[in-house]
Amino acid sequence: MLIRFTAENFLSFNELVDFNMIASNEMEHLHHITKGEHPKDINLLKTSIIYGANASGKSNLIKAMSFARNFIVNGVPKNRNINVKPFKLDSNCANKPSRFEFEFSHHDKQYAYGFSIDNNQIHEEWLFEIGHQLETHIFERVGSTISFNFEHTIFANASDSEKQEISYEARGTRNNLLFISNCQERNIHWLQFVYKWFAETLVIVFTTSKHQALTSLAKLNIEFFNSIIEFFDFGISKIQIQEIDFEHTNDIPTAMKEDIRAGFPYGQDIAQFISVASSNYVIEENNNHTGLKVSKLTTIRKDENGNEVSFEISEESEGTQRLLDFIPMLIGLSKDKVFVIDEIERSLHPVLIKTLFDVMLNHDLFKNARSQLIASTHEVTLLDIKKLFRKDEIWFIEKNQSGESIVYSLANADIEHLNVKDGYLAGKFGAIPFVKNISDLGWTT
Repeated sequence: MLIRFTAENFLSFNELVDFNMIASNEMEHLHHITKGEHPKDINLLKTSIIYGANASGKSNLIKAMSFARNFIVNGVPKNRNINVKPFKLDSNCANKPSRFEFEFSHHDKQYAYGFSIDNNQIHEEWLFEIGHQLETHIFERVGSTISFNFEHTIFANASDSEKQEISYEARGTRNNLLFISNCQERNIHWLQFVYKWFAETLVIVFTTSKHQALTSLAKLNIEFFNSIIEFFDFGISKIQIQEIDFEHTNDIPTAMKEDIRAGFPYGQDIAQFISVASSNYVIEENNNHTGLKVSKLTTIRKDENGNEVSFEISEESEGTQRLLDFIPMLIGLSKDKVFVIDEIERSLHPVLIKTLFDVMLNHDLFKNARSQLIASTHEVTLLDIKKLFRKDEIWFIEKNQSGESIVYSLANADIEHLNVKDGYLAGKFGAIPFVKNISDLGWTT
C-alpha cells in the first residue's frame, strides 16, 4: 500500500509537496482504514480524491508519480538523457535536481525509497525501512558511491560472496540508471521486491490509457465482466470473446500483421496483446499450431425481437468503453493493488463514480484486500463527507502567486457544520478557478 509520495522541483511543483494516505484519528467511516498488523504499524486509507481548478496541478501530481514509476521500471538507455522536467518559473530550479520519494508497505513492513536526478545523472538514491520510531538505511547512494547496511534482515541469508557481488554490481551501475532498476536487470533478488512493487502493485491510469490485456482478462474472468456489465446496466446483454482467423481478418492492418508474424514467439505458448483503434486483440497460435488466431471482445445487445446483435467495442459510447477499462481495476483492487486515476469522472455519470467507490469500500470482495484507489476529479457531488468520504480522504491542489502547486488535505479542518460541496464551490478551501468579470473581456458588438 502507498503511505506517502513526495516530489520537489518537477513540473508545477517547486518546493517539496507531500501527499499521503495516512489515516487521522477521525472516527467516521472506520471501514475505510486498513489497520496495520501490529500496534506500531501505520493505519492507511483505502481511498483518496484530489480536487483543484484546471491547470492547478492535479494531473501533475499524478504525472510526477508516473514519471518516477516509469523511470524505476523502464530506466533510460545508455548514453541517453533523463527526460525530467524541473519547475520553470524559478530560474534557480534549472540547475537543481528533482526529487521523488515513495513510502510504501510490503509484507507488513514499511519502506521509503527515493532518488534525486537531473537530466544527466542520478545524484542520490536511498532505501530505508521506516516505522513510528524506526529509520534504518538499507542502502544509500551519493553520486557514484553506493553503501549498504548488510546487517539489515533483508540480507540475512546473503553469503559473503553474494554481498561482494551486490557491491560489485553497485559499482557498475551507470550514472543514469537507478540501482533498483539494475537489481532487476542483474537479478539481485534481495532488493527486487522494491522494483516489483512499482512494476506490479502501483498502477497509474490517465484519461488516454487503454488496458491492452482487456480481452485476455475478459477471457479469464468472463463471469465477473458480465456481472459488472449487468450491475451498471448499460443496456448490454453480455460481452463475449469472438475468435477470428488471423490471416482473413481485416481488423488488423497488413503491415501490423507482417510485424506480428515476424516477431511472434512460436512454440512458447505465449500470447501477444495489441490495440487497434478502440479494440483490443489477443494473438495466439491456433489449436493445430499451424498459424495464428485472434480473439477480440464484443458486446451483445438484443433487438426488438429479442435476437442477439453483436457490436464492436468501438461502436459503444466512450462511457461504456471507459467502464470496460475499469473492470480490470476492480479485479486488481481485490488483489492488493494501488490504482491512481487521473480525472476518474471522464465520460462517466456522477452516480457511476459514486458507485465505483461505494463498491470498492463496502463490497465483501474488497474487504480484506490491502488495496487503494486514488483519483483526481472535478466531480463535486462526491464531496459528501457524511455519506461517502472521510475528511482525511479529501485533498486539494492550487497554485500560489508564484505559480507553484500547493497540496493540502481536509484532515484537520473544522467543518462539522459545513456543507463541504457548497463550501468548496464558494472558495472556502481554495483550489477553484478564479474567473474575471465577463465585462473585462472587452468584446464589442
